[in-house]
Amino acid sequence: MMDEKRYRQLLDDAFAAVDRAFEAVDPDVAEVSVSQGALTITYLEKQRLMLTPQPSPRQLWVAFRDRAWHFDWDESRRSWLDDRGLGVDLFALIEETTRDAAGATVQIARAALR
Repeated sequence: MMDEKRYRQLLDDAFAAVDRAFEAVDPDVAEVSVSQGALTITYLEKQRLMLTPQPSPRQLWVAFRDRAWHFDWDESRRSWLDDRGLGVDLFALIEETTRDAAGATVQIARAALR
């Protein structure tokens, strides 16, 4: 298991990358906020996608509508990937959800993850 410092750095990097991707998006369409350690993207009609750190298992959990995903850091792919082995990438999920829920296109820079 990765150490706490590395886990926190990966979370910070991921949250910063998501936040940067939404800088040019009209806040009436989609807006990012961070509160109490969780990142929330609020879309049209007040739909919310939430990213919540889970320190004990060193995961990042995501919830949107009636779905939930648990992501583990994959060092070899330098990505947050779903823990069910389905190959779901965190950033791709956010990009797709944003396109579907708000009609906005965002591209999250993967190079931001160290």
